[in-house]
Amino acid sequence: MLYNEDLDPALARHIIQRMGETGQPPERGALFVNVATNDLLEMLRIEYLKQMKESGRNSSFKLIQATFGGGKTQFLMSLREIAWQEGFCTARVDLSPKECPFDKPEKIYEAVAKGLELPPESLDLEPEPGIDVVLRTIARQRAKEIGAADFKHWLRREFEESPVESRNFRKAVSCYMAGVVDDDYDCVDLLADYLRGTRVPASELTPFRIREQLSDTNAFGFLKSLVQSLSHLQLPGLVMLFDEMDRNMSLPPKRRRAIGDNLRQMIDQCGQATLPGVLWCYAVPPEFMSTVVPDYPALAQRLKVVAGMSQNNPLMPLIDLERLSMGPVKLMGVLGEKLLDIYDIAFDSNFDKELQKANVKLLADELGSQVLEGGRRRDFVKTTIRMLGEQTAGEEHALSSTEVSNMLDTVGGSEPSSLDGEQEFF
Repeated sequence: MLYNEDLDPALARHIIQRMGETGQPPERGALFVNVATNDLLEMLRIEYLKQMKESGRNSSFKLIQATFGGGKTQFLMSLREIAWQEGFCTARVDLSPKECPFDKPEKIYEAVAKGLELPPESLDLEPEPGIDVVLRTIARQRAKEIGAADFKHWLRREFEESPVESRNFRKAVSCYMAGVVDDDYDCVDLLADYLRGTRVPASELTPFRIREQLSDTNAFGFLKSLVQSLSHLQLPGLVMLFDEMDRNMSLPPKRRRAIGDNLRQMIDQCGQATLPGVLWCYAVPPEFMSTVVPDYPALAQRLKVVAGMSQNNPLMPLIDLERLSMGPVKLMGVLGEKLLDIYDIAFDSNFDKELQKANVKLLADELGSQVLEGGRRRDFVKTTIRMLGEQTAGEEHALSSTEVSNMLDTVGGSEPSSLDGEQEFF
């Protein structure tokens, strides 16, 4: 297993509850239920994250492609945990036309700043994302290591002279971290809002010599400054995980072209030294290549490939989750056994493992043979966890074909279209 932390009952219950209710990947512990993409994740770790960590530079872009329910969100959640293992900050962003459209750079910066996370000490801890939380944690750690006075001296003499795109952003980071060390709560609260992208009255920023506010015209400069600041604070890098909801495909042509233009700019930034240590992943449905990309030839030139990333082609920008070596029946079977093990840890069920493996196989064979849509995998997850609950509550027994049919009838057939903000699983 790629993740080296033991699975305890509390985390196991979180995984089972989350997946049993919605079929979605767990907020923590995604690697424990990951199937069929471990080789790709390991490739990203070795070929990209470790190289960035050792060199302190280089950035890369990957386009993750899969149908609705085809594994995009699960892949991103698993990659996030790989990044945490290597010490990287992460920012996971769900893109949607209303809440966070990629044609609005200001919204993109806000989403990254609010979603920024340091690696958690344990997967059991509640998430506490935000650029202010990250900087606060670093400030307290450094002040404890070298002393508050020396840390503030370093901020003034070294950090504030480091090359950062926006001097105003750099000043805000420095003053915020100094305020944390000094317990200056008014300063900390004000600059936390500023760094998260909230508009702050100009008069309140004047004492800090900050004269620039976030806008669509400078948002990518702010994002670049965020990345550069993390690098100068001696973090190995940032992994940005953007999840494009399917309904973005219905945007009008003008907005799709704006998305294409912003994507092209970001991809180009990843190829320059001014954006150090970034792995940026953008997950889309296959329709993206036929609806957004053709509207912007410059983007098409950068994304057009003859094959996806593989062991033989680790530098390819496309990761195609529709072309995995494991078929749907086998994938569901392996996933079902993982769920069985996790359920046993969560509830100390003392199952007859061989009996329950046979039950899981029946469900995998039946649903796997129907898997014309990726969303049927979500049905499998919910049905398997429901079945294990019923087996726990009643007497353990081998499922009959009638019971399997009844279970599948209750989860319905095809998946509905995804809704704004809805996450996907496998």
